[in-house]
Amino acid sequence: MTGCLTLLTRLGRDNAGNTLAIAAASLIPMMALIGGGVDISRAYMAKTQLQSACDAGVLAGRKAMSRTGIYGDNEKAKANSMFNFNFKSNSLGVDNDSVTFVTSDNDDGQVLGTATAEVPTLVMKIFDKESVDLSVDCMAELQIGNADIMFVLDTTGSMGDSIKSGEPAKIVGLREAVRDFHKTIKQSVNDNRTRIRYGFVPYSSTVNVKALVQAGDLPTDYFTALTSYRSRVPNFATKVNVADDPEEIGSGTNTYTVSGSTKAISQAECNLYGENDFPSNGDNPVSSGTAPNPVTYTEYNFESWTQTGTRQETQTVKVCNSQGKNCKNQTQTVNVPIGTCKRRYVQTRVTYDVWWKFTNWIYQDQAVDTSNFRAFSPVSIATNVNNAMVDTKGDYNVVLLNQMQNGTAANGRVAQGVVSTSYTWNGCIEERETISGETDFDPIPGDAFDLSFDLVPDSPETRWRPIWREITYTGSGSSWSNPSSACPAPMKLFQTVSLANDPSDVNGVPGWLNTYLNNLNAEGNTYHDVGMIWGGRLTSPSGLFAENVNLDADKINVSKHVIFMTDGIMQPSLSVYSAYGVENVHRRISPAGTSETNLKNYHTYRFNAVCEAIKAQGTTIWVVAFGTSMTTSLRDCASDGRAYYSSNTEALRNTFKYIAAQVADLRLGA
Repeated sequence: MTGCLTLLTRLGRDNAGNTLAIAAASLIPMMALIGGGVDISRAYMAKTQLQSACDAGVLAGRKAMSRTGIYGDNEKAKANSMFNFNFKSNSLGVDNDSVTFVTSDNDDGQVLGTATAEVPTLVMKIFDKESVDLSVDCMAELQIGNADIMFVLDTTGSMGDSIKSGEPAKIVGLREAVRDFHKTIKQSVNDNRTRIRYGFVPYSSTVNVKALVQAGDLPTDYFTALTSYRSRVPNFATKVNVADDPEEIGSGTNTYTVSGSTKAISQAECNLYGENDFPSNGDNPVSSGTAPNPVTYTEYNFESWTQTGTRQETQTVKVCNSQGKNCKNQTQTVNVPIGTCKRRYVQTRVTYDVWWKFTNWIYQDQAVDTSNFRAFSPVSIATNVNNAMVDTKGDYNVVLLNQMQNGTAANGRVAQGVVSTSYTWNGCIEERETISGETDFDPIPGDAFDLSFDLVPDSPETRWRPIWREITYTGSGSSWSNPSSACPAPMKLFQTVSLANDPSDVNGVPGWLNTYLNNLNAEGNTYHDVGMIWGGRLTSPSGLFAENVNLDADKINVSKHVIFMTDGIMQPSLSVYSAYGVENVHRRISPAGTSETNLKNYHTYRFNAVCEAIKAQGTTIWVVAFGTSMTTSLRDCASDGRAYYSSNTEALRNTFKYIAAQVADLRLGA
């Protein structure tokens, strides 16, 4: 027994051979540690790639949504395609059947995504851990910096039409497209310090500066105070004598006399005597003298008759039988009462003035006082002179003629019988002087004042002119009339737009913007150059509106954009009263004899030059052709890759959303 105990004690104290047992016992934990590291590393690499693929997918989906405005099956398919392209499951040993990628959008315009995958383990499966489950979330949104966007919008007559039956008028689609643009921009802002401003230049055959003048942004002395119009001038050359008020110079009573002796007459004869009709027909009143010399009038009226006796007169009477038949004329002698007859007379003298009646209209250029008209004060002009007269022979413009009627004419002359109508300037303009027949605008000639963004008006040639259709006439021979003219909605300088959620906003659009868009009207011809000239003026950092354009430029960086939309090709007219007058009369753009087809070319040269000038000042131009041809001129006007065609209203709205998304930047959410 003692021997056994001794053996056990010796064995317990003997350490030889324990290393192998210890190594064997630690092998399993070591395998778990190393294998777990390997599998975790593989899972980490897979998760990193899964996150990148998820990010790429939602970015692609949000970009596709920017083009269409919706997040539907097509947009999801593009997100999935980008995810699959970026997640290489085979290279990671990931079971492809385990990979999922699900995306959706929300009311904030974000695209949300969740991606999952299972990574099979290499070592940990020994410990019954077959795979590692991965899940990542991702989000893409638009985030916009400070931006100024000037909308140069075609509001010509064709915008009142529909592209096809069942669609609203194009002007309605345009309003909705701008609203969509704003909503997209609003969704892109996640910093309340972001500043977004919109400006507007609606155009047709001219533009409207009314709001700019009334706000003091364009002084009234930038417009001509004396303006030449092809007008009609009334000619007064028909002489007429006009009587002054008559002056009484005498009155009294006289007795009927013949050859200086009193003669009794009958009462009937006395009545005739009182009317100057006895003993023979006369005139009452009796005049002496001839106008325009003074003329004396003597008017006679019966006063009294007093019987003094009778006289016998032979009279012929008709005698009939008792049945009133068999009538015969018979002569008989009767006694007629006679007496003394008196009559009253009044003498008046009339003095005549020489006046001149309206003779005819003369159609010619006429300088008209527009000093009050340019200030939006009502100005009356003579519109009907058929019964009018003036005190001095000659021709008179219709503004002066109305002043003569009212006694306010500076020349002291007088008119009467003039019918006038009052007009107030609508704010539409004639452009400044320019060069006719020019085709080379590289560089823009210095005396093409109309194409200068920055020139301050200081002379008749550099000032704008108020359009006054009612005073303007065109035609020939006996056929003259007021020309066709259109006046779009007023332009608007950059104005900060609220991006906060406001219950008073209509469908997420500020009230002032809704009101402005609703007031866009569709009329007139298409003059792209006129619209872009003012788009350039309103965005020029060194021009007439620099204070507005450069607001806070020392504090923030601002990207500047012009969005130019048209539904038609350039369509100037020889006979329309446009920003360049009436072309077949004034020839401010093209030489005499130019056809309307060639006139379009002259305007296109100017349009192209203005587009280049706008881009040169650092502004990005986006061009949208709405249901019309994307001409080379329109494409060249746009900044690189920023010309778009929209075939219908839905496409237009989506295009505006897409442009808004491009103005913004696509960003990944945290």
